[in-house]
Amino acid sequence: MTMHTNHPARGFSLVELLVAMAIGLLLISAAITAYVRSRALFETDETLARLQDTARFALATMEPDIELAGYYGASNRGANLSFVAHGASQTLVATAYGMRQSADSPVTAIGAAAHACGRNFAIDVMRVAEGANNHFAVGPNATSACAPYSPGAQPGADVLTLRRASVDTSAAADGRIQILASRLSSLSRQFLFVDGRAPVPPDADHEIHDLNVRVYYVAQSSVDHARYPALRVKSLTSVAGEPAFTDAEIVPGVEDLQIEFGIDSAAHSGQVSQYVNPDYPGLEAQQIVAVRAWIRVRAEHPEPGFIDAREYHYADVSFVPVGAERTLRRVLLSRTITLRNARTS
Repeated sequence: MTMHTNHPARGFSLVELLVAMAIGLLLISAAITAYVRSRALFETDETLARLQDTARFALATMEPDIELAGYYGASNRGANLSFVAHGASQTLVATAYGMRQSADSPVTAIGAAAHACGRNFAIDVMRVAEGANNHFAVGPNATSACAPYSPGAQPGADVLTLRRASVDTSAAADGRIQILASRLSSLSRQFLFVDGRAPVPPDADHEIHDLNVRVYYVAQSSVDHARYPALRVKSLTSVAGEPAFTDAEIVPGVEDLQIEFGIDSAAHSGQVSQYVNPDYPGLEAQQIVAVRAWIRVRAEHPEPGFIDAREYHYADVSFVPVGAERTLRRVLLSRTITLRNARTS
């Protein structure tokens, strides 16, 4: 007969339980720490991606207007355009060359609203690209109707104005400033008109384009968030049946726009001789062949544990965040864009 000896069941001792719990807590703590760090890294990457996307979008929005600045249909010479307005008994023809500088009074045929951003600012086609350096400014005698979005423009940011014809052709339309472009060699057949009555009916040799004038600037506040800056644009369009400027937000988060113009001072070589600020003396007499733009974008909310200790040096700007500004993450992007329609002769 086989004898069986019963041994009492033996569990974990208190010491073993405490050791197991300590090891478990260490593992859990390590897992939580790794999760928190990976989560923070993910959020940082997401923030950077959003900021970079915002900057790229802002630059991509301006790029077509920069590339096509000076495109006037069949000509890239603003001096070839004449302004034509049909009155009750006569036709008024005024050269567009130097119109802003030489005109003592606005060209009334385009309507008062078109002069809101400055006397003859909308039809100053000789200036295909211009700007204001480190402050908001448009044309001479601008009215409050062309003021920046409330509460005002971002201090220290540049302004960029671009003029060109629309890429697509249009029908003659009352209430818009339009260009009658000719494919013929005769330069006298290039006209600006505003009353919907083209000097020559569009045909195989003539086409109509809308005149596009856009003013890019940075406002202190965006539409949905006070004191969160945004890139905005004033555009020449038709409002209530007459030419006028409208103001729209492009993208929030842009806190600075800086511009430099690449000028060709070597007898129309088509190459950049130097880059200058928008307030460069005599810029209106220079041939602009490229635009260099910087966009600085910041996050909407502070980032816990983040301190922006970077010094930003670009264009004529030297920016160092201070105080609460240091808790906001930023991205700075730059792009140099060549004007396709720069004159080389």
